[in-house]
Amino acid sequence: MVKEKVTKEDLMRFAVGDQKTFTLPNWDKAKSAASYAYQAKNRQETYGWMFKAVIGDPVEGSMQRSITITRLA
Repeated sequence: MVKEKVTKEDLMRFAVGDQKTFTLPNWDKAKSAASYAYQAKNRQETYGWMFKAVIGDPVEGSMQRSITITRLA
């Protein structure tokens, strides 16, 4: 399933140690999702939460990218 973007609600479902992979339409959306996850430690509702995000290679035959997000703290 392709998501248009990773949302605050998506990140709030993570417990420490959880890892989830999302498929996004293109590299720009994946880069935006990675940035959003990294900034979570500064947002009031997720203050102090830390995430790691890894953008995967393009899905063959499309511009889609997977992104794997892990909650570290």
